[in-house]
Amino acid sequence: MESVETTTPSNSEIKSVETIVEEQKVNETNTTLNAEVVETPTKTEEKSKTEITNENKERSRGLEAKIKPEFVLPFKKIEKVEVDKAAKKKEFRNQLRESMNDKLCPKISKGLVCEFNETCKFSHDVEKYLASKPKSIGICQNFQTYGECKYGLNCYFGECHIVDNKTIVNKELIGKVEPVKTLNEVSNEIQIQLKTNNYPFPKSEIYFNENGISVRQIKGRNNNNNKNNNKQNDNKRKENEKDDDDDKLNKKIKLENENTTTTTTTTTTTTTETTEKTEKTEKTEKTETTETKKEEFKQSNENTEIDIMTPLKANEKKRINFENQLILAPLTTVGNLPFRRICKRLGADITIGEMALTTKLLEGTKSELALLKRHPCEDKFGVQICGSYVDAAVKCAEFIENEIDADFVDINSGCPIDLVCNMGAGAALMERPKKVEQLLRGISSSLSCPTTIKIRIGKSEDAPTAHKLIPSLGEWGACAVTLHGRSRAQRYSRLANWDYVKQCSEVSSIPLIGNGDIYNYQDVVNIYDSSKVSSIMIARGALIKPWIFTEIKEKREWDISASERLDFIRDFANYGLDHWGSDRIGVDNTRKFLLNWLSFSHRYIPVGLLDKVHYMNERPPAYFGRSDLETLLASTQVKDWIKITEMFLGPVTSDYSFVPKHNSNSYESQG
Repeated sequence: MESVETTTPSNSEIKSVETIVEEQKVNETNTTLNAEVVETPTKTEEKSKTEITNENKERSRGLEAKIKPEFVLPFKKIEKVEVDKAAKKKEFRNQLRESMNDKLCPKISKGLVCEFNETCKFSHDVEKYLASKPKSIGICQNFQTYGECKYGLNCYFGECHIVDNKTIVNKELIGKVEPVKTLNEVSNEIQIQLKTNNYPFPKSEIYFNENGISVRQIKGRNNNNNKNNNKQNDNKRKENEKDDDDDKLNKKIKLENENTTTTTTTTTTTTTETTEKTEKTEKTEKTETTETKKEEFKQSNENTEIDIMTPLKANEKKRINFENQLILAPLTTVGNLPFRRICKRLGADITIGEMALTTKLLEGTKSELALLKRHPCEDKFGVQICGSYVDAAVKCAEFIENEIDADFVDINSGCPIDLVCNMGAGAALMERPKKVEQLLRGISSSLSCPTTIKIRIGKSEDAPTAHKLIPSLGEWGACAVTLHGRSRAQRYSRLANWDYVKQCSEVSSIPLIGNGDIYNYQDVVNIYDSSKVSSIMIARGALIKPWIFTEIKEKREWDISASERLDFIRDFANYGLDHWGSDRIGVDNTRKFLLNWLSFSHRYIPVGLLDKVHYMNERPPAYFGRSDLETLLASTQVKDWIKITEMFLGPVTSDYSFVPKHNSNSYESQG
């Protein structure tokens, strides 16, 4: 259960963007002129301010940002409505659903002919659809830029290209500007192959045979013939996972393997399985050597078994510079493509996509595959995968190698969420070094690009273990390690342990990327001056103020105006419509992800209002800004966030509600 204010503003309360920006400029001018004139408070006022300060301290449990007294508001208790998260989530999904009969056929919306005619599940009644469709929100950016809109009559910004119940094109603009194409779009054919378990994994199959790895049947449509095999493989997997945790048995098996064959295995199997597989590998090795002798004069080994099996060494792979780089962390839900575009504009050197589950990728789940998409402006881009099954991870790496354009692949071994850790993935992997080794060796063997890994300091902050693990990660195939200076159990009421991060940067020559509570350029300067940390990764700091990348590179504090912040929100809305679409689903998705970002960005405290440097874990007291717009952007109320989205995405329905994906307005329990 979570307390959330859900009141929605009426349309009469919504000001136009132009009106707010004009008021903002006037207010900023007045603030500048009157900055020197501050009345001396009376004793009564000083007493009341002291009471307010104590009250706010109690409310924030002592973690309070120091704001100039003239901007602090009296504490006002707000009645909140108890919200059932599950019910609200279901209600929000219902808002996105509509009857197929109410949806206009995509082909009809573009003025094309539908081959299904009366059997089409979508509506073909254009007049009825346009009559029920809300009033156009504004000007369509796609039509204005490229001369046409691919959403046709379904576009919610179509007043400029919908004429006489038809969508038109501007022939003068068509072809002048080349549309920017999003990269890593997985074709329908590939998705079907994944869903039906028909996608080929030749490298992975040979790797599994060579290393004795049992393969779990991936969930799919064509599993009827493999149910028995699936059960057997699951039983073998359970046995293997138990064996992985038994160090004594590992040593015995290694000794037996050394006596029977020179082939090493990266996973633990029973004694009988090991000897059988060793005999098979000896036979394949003999046939491979004879074949290579016959064809030793060939110039290329392309499309041969040697070509498939020879993994690249770390120094032979594509190289990416991890020195003095500002990296945007992989942020679930909020680290979407439109947000990454904004961070890239503001100075981020490297961006990483949202965490994707290996099993879901192999099942061809459309929403999971969408997490791998890349914008052309992301010149250094990585994808992050998460999972505990070695076979699924290796197959996923081969799929990425074949179908996805990425500069590196990151393994998530730092996610503290129980849902992920209970699967044996995320931060739970740090308790099983053998499993980490198997994942790193397997994934790096399938990739021509570098493999990195993100970890935490350990399970608990009292007994950190990262310094023991880091020296081995490079030997297992990692080209860089990201260390978040918190434990799995630790939350966000205390700052990250950068002293320990600095110690870990000394234990190995592998590039170490530091992460945790970076919020200003002074932090970065101190880290680089006092440690061997190679680069900096920024997560929440970028969500609260994306211009932190500019501040770090220019070594200054940017007292950004409210109108400049609103411009970034406008850009996000435009990028969202370009990415998710300008039809109803696209507008709803853009609003949802924008609201999730606003649930973080409202925590920004303007530099001009602060008495001292603000730390990440400090909650501000109730305050007002230097203008109405600045006050609105600092609001903690969901109704005000919705009001901001309505400036660019049109009004919401009277029953619209929103629950933040992350509990970002809770400074202590945020996870």
